[in-house]
Amino acid sequence: MDWSKSYNTSWHVYSVNTQTWADGDVLADVDSVEVTRTADGALLESGNMTVTENIPNGYYRIVMVAEQDAEVERVEIATLLFECHSGNYNYGTSTREAEGHSVLYPAATKRLLAGAFAPAGVDGAQYCERLLKDAISAPVDVLGSFTLNENVVHELGSTVLDAVWAVLRAGNFVLQVTGSGRVLILPMPSQPSLVLNNANAKLMTPSIDYQDDMSDIPNRYTAVNGSQSVTITNDLEDSVVSTARRGYVSDYVENDATPCNGETLDSFARRRLRELSLMSDTRTYTREWADNVYPYSLVEASMPNIGLEGNLRVISQSLNCNYGVTIQEKAIKEVQLWQ
Repeated sequence: MDWSKSYNTSWHVYSVNTQTWADGDVLADVDSVEVTRTADGALLESGNMTVTENIPNGYYRIVMVAEQDAEVERVEIATLLFECHSGNYNYGTSTREAEGHSVLYPAATKRLLAGAFAPAGVDGAQYCERLLKDAISAPVDVLGSFTLNENVVHELGSTVLDAVWAVLRAGNFVLQVTGSGRVLILPMPSQPSLVLNNANAKLMTPSIDYQDDMSDIPNRYTAVNGSQSVTITNDLEDSVVSTARRGYVSDYVENDATPCNGETLDSFARRRLRELSLMSDTRTYTREWADNVYPYSLVEASMPNIGLEGNLRVISQSLNCNYGVTIQEKAIKEVQLWQ
């Protein structure tokens, strides 16, 4: 399917069978649907739906069927946990507003027992998989692995989702949620999921907003692990955020440093300062639909004429589901300011 060209669409919203995760009954009288995604290190997506009938609370899958020439393609836009919470009567017609929660939502409401921890030597990705499978109905797929050097003790009152993200951050892993509602555990993506260039310029609108900000980037990082600590300082003359160039120290202290994959505390601290020394050169634009692009995905752009160039990481998406799907996307170009 060439998403840069016109296509006809029909929309369907299905209930989801939580035992098989397959489509159930189709909903009638769905007036509108909105979906928002964000790389927030938490729930990742949300939505809302306006319906004429009062629907049971539960999981629903939003599906677009696109037709172009003789080709027909089914596209699963999002699968969310919907709850009706308000409505409106107008001249005898009733409409209901259903709020859509991420399939990760139950993991944000279930709390761990006091003293819970991820043990040293465990595969962090598989540990997170077990936590999630005990908390949510959605399928979970693991696409990589990393080993914890030391225990990760979860804070008192931590939710399952808090614990999962704490462990994933140690290995520079993330979560993504597909349109079918499958949860993916994977390394921070390093290969582009979408290429934007002059050949597919029709996917893009010409207006692009931009913003860059270096104010929150530290130039001194301290990793604390029990009685040990390591401090790494960026004092390079050729780094625009260094102590030498700024003329002041901007500190970041991590009290529960968790090396993994055999790192020393020193190598962990150096890795973390590199990760924290990425400047977010932000671009906001509107494009047509493309498959398999989610928060944390990389977009490879080579359209300097409209201010879009280099590898950009997606941090938010707002999906307009109407005659097709258009996406207002915010992505950041990660500029390394310390090596």
